[in-house]
Formats: sequence, C-alpha cells, structure tokens
Amino acid sequence: MTTGQEPDAPPGNGITAVILSFNRSSILSRTLDEVERLPFDEILVVDAASTDGSAEMARGRGGRVQVMALDHDPGIASLNIAIRATRTEHVVILDDDSYPTPGAVERLRAVFDRLPRVGVVGGYIRDTLPDGREHRGMTHTFDWYLGGGRISDDPHGVPTFFFPQGGCMIRRSAFLEAGGFFEPQRFVVVELDVSTRMIAAGWDVRYLRDAVFIHLRPAVARPQNPNVLRIKVRNDIWYFWLRFPLSMAVRRVPAYAVHNLVQCAYRGATEAWSQGVADAWRDREEIRGMRQPLSREVLRRAEMNRGRLHAALMLKVLRTWLGRKVRAGVG
Repeated sequence: MTTGQEPDAPPGNGITAVILSFNRSSILSRTLDEVERLPFDEILVVDAASTDGSAEMARGRGGRVQVMALDHDPGIASLNIAIRATRTEHVVILDDDSYPTPGAVERLRAVFDRLPRVGVVGGYIRDTLPDGREHRGMTHTFDWYLGGGRISDDPHGVPTFFFPQGGCMIRRSAFLEAGGFFEPQRFVVVELDVSTRMIAAGWDVRYLRDAVFIHLRPAVARPQNPNVLRIKVRNDIWYFWLRFPLSMAVRRVPAYAVHNLVQCAYRGATEAWSQGVADAWRDREEIRGMRQPLSREVLRRAEMNRGRLHAALMLKVLRTWLGRKVRAGVG
C-alpha cells in the first residue's frame, strides 16, 4: 500500500472501505468485525498516529484488511491520502465507530451504476446506543438535513447539499477531480465544501435513506467539544468567503454567524464562537489566494434549501433554550 501517491494502474471497478481511526482500538475492532462481513474488495484502515495499538490490532487481522499508519494526525488530509491510495473506483468512507448494515453497500453501488454523474451518495446514519436502541436527537440525526426536511425512499436517492463523511460512498475519480477535502479546514463541515466543488465540476451529490449505517454512540453522550464548535465557526466563514461571490458572501457570513452564535449559546460555549470568528481572520494566510467564487447557478443547486433548514433549526434551538431558562427561573 502506498502512502499518498496515485496507483500505477487505473482503479478497478470494485469497492474499498476506508476507515479513519484514532485511539479507539476496541471500537475499531468491533467495526472491523462488521465490515469484514460485507462485500468489500479491500478494507483500508488509515490510522492517524494512534498510541493505543489500533494500527497493530488492525494489521494483525490480515486478509483484506490493510493499514496505512501515519506518523502524525493531519486532520481530514488523512482521508485524501487514503483515497488517493485506493485501488477501486468506488470507496465507502467510515469512521472507526461506523459501519454499513447488510445491503447498504449494494444499494449505494446501484445508484452509481444507474446514474453515471453521481459523485457521492450519503446514507442514513442510525445513532445506536450500546443496548441497540436508536438515539434520535433534535433533528433526527443527519436524516432531517440530508433529506432537505422531507422523507423520500426513492431508490435513486434525492439531491442534497452534503453527505456524512462517516457513512457514504464516493466515486474516486469525481472526488479527486474536485480536489478532495479542503485540508486547511482540518475537520468539521468539510463535507459541505467538497460537495459544492463536486457540483461545480458537474457531479451530483445525493442522499439514499435506504442505505443504513450504524454509528455507535456511548451510553452517556460526550459533551460537545468547544473546540469543534470553534472550528465550525471558522470553517463556515471560510466556506462563504472562498466559494461565494462577494455580494452573496457579505450576506451569508453574518447570517451564519448568528446561527452559530445561537448554537454555541445553546451548548454553553459562547466563547467558542468569538474564538472561531477571530481564528477566521487570524489564520487567513492559510487560505490566501485560494478564493474561487462559483456561479450563482451552481450555488443555487449546491445550497438548495440549506438556509431555510438552518433557520428552522435555529428557531427550534431558541425555543428549547428559552424554555429551559424559563423553567430554571420558575424553579
């Protein structure tokens, strides 16, 4: 297995599973148990410098499982490196705590076979607790977003504006043509930027609700990491600046700044919002010269009804947050 170079031969027509892993050996082992039962031609674990023996455990499985062990954690660049090294045209991207259910891979592949301009198809992410129950949050996992607020069981999937990085199938050539994940963002909402660039390159981005992926959640949910919120605030600003004409960017940046402020306040992390805004300016050298505004036609397809969905979510969060404040005051 190479480490970031294009394969010598053109990619084959099979399917590779790429699993991004970092310091969760036991949960990675469970995920590999599930993935090895599925129809993958190869399974590539890209380990971002784990120190808990994850790479050694995966390497010991042999067979279809291969390991790309990195000597540091380069963020989302890990997946760019791994996808360039795959030997198949179709790649399912997973996290070390997510895997497809039986039949999901075949359903995703069928969409690619029917629609030759599909670049990526996301599946339904079923957040699953240790006892097997599905955890449904405020927006019913990714389903509410990816389906544009509607439910559809179309076997071709429905057009959408992004995909869940830990539960999707990509067309390798489309992904690389679009430039892969935008590495300065590092992680958090990186799917949105590459989706927009795929659409600009003439590829479609779709959501197939019938392709179910399990996402293993702990019994007690981990608190939202303020650093994740901070990076999201920064990355949203960068996305609009890099991809939108100036007249649109100057409207979207403040609108989403308000949306993110509400989210940060709801999470009790308003400081993360101010830090993210400051980071967008302070780290601007990382993206200097990379601004490539897209046409309004492309952006209409890329954005779809995302703004309305986020506005609806913001109102829902505000109502919930204010309700808590009122109940606390009464108590």
